[in-house]
Amino acid sequence: MGVAGCDSGPTHVRDVEPVVREVDVLGSARSYRLFVPDMPESSGGRPLVLVYHGATQTASGIELMSWFYPVAEANGLIVAFPEAVGDYWNTPASPSGYWNVPDVPFADALIDDIDARYPIDRDRVFAAGFSNGAVFAQVLGCLRSAEIAGIAIVGAGVSAEVADGCPWERPIPVVTFFGDRDPQFFWDDGVAAGLRMLGGGGSASWLASQNSCDEEPAVLDMGSDDNGSGTSVELWRFSGCTGGAVDFYRIVGGGHTWPGSPLNLSAGLGRKTSVIQATEVMTDFFLANAGGGS
Repeated sequence: MGVAGCDSGPTHVRDVEPVVREVDVLGSARSYRLFVPDMPESSGGRPLVLVYHGATQTASGIELMSWFYPVAEANGLIVAFPEAVGDYWNTPASPSGYWNVPDVPFADALIDDIDARYPIDRDRVFAAGFSNGAVFAQVLGCLRSAEIAGIAIVGAGVSAEVADGCPWERPIPVVTFFGDRDPQFFWDDGVAAGLRMLGGGGSASWLASQNSCDEEPAVLDMGSDDNGSGTSVELWRFSGCTGGAVDFYRIVGGGHTWPGSPLNLSAGLGRKTSVIQATEVMTDFFLANAGGGS
């Protein structure tokens, strides 16, 4: 679930320098990077998106990969990029040495810290992640569904342990981006990256079941890439959901990547599509479906 080195791409996010803040979590200092757009305050508070990096990646690395700044400015989002302790977040899909790290309390403290300085809309707090960070977003969906209004899963399936033992307290909207040739999280259910994971189709079916959606989605053709990647995109849109909305983007021919990212990763991680821009898509999904699980 690591992120290999870059072939090419940006080395900084425009000319933006996010604020680096620390919060106390059970006696230990934890850091995160924060971007607050320079725009008039919203009377109801601004939406907040927490973006979790992958294993062996960093908060600044997921900044580059997700390229959230133009989208944040356009939509008035506050965006936070938390930093893990070591290489992984505390998930069932992480090495056992990380299982006692208080990452969920870190999320609690981070949200409170931001809210104390820049009023946020507590009904529009979202979590997104890549790879191991996407699995941690699932953990937050399980343990903090009363506080998290929706999650985005990029470059990962659903952890089998989360699916078996940690249903949401309430259904929340979920959007997923899954490359069907991901060399680390496989399309078929089984063991991926040494972990027990649901594959692409299995993850989509579990999420639909979790939110009481119709079993069969409408499959929409989003088009093929014209940049030579050889990828195309299908949107599996589940209807009839009595819980939160469920959209699943199958990146046909896609690898372990963030769709539409300006960052180019090592070729061994597979192909990246530019048919969709995951950051824009998840933001639109979040804002359209906030409160869908209430």
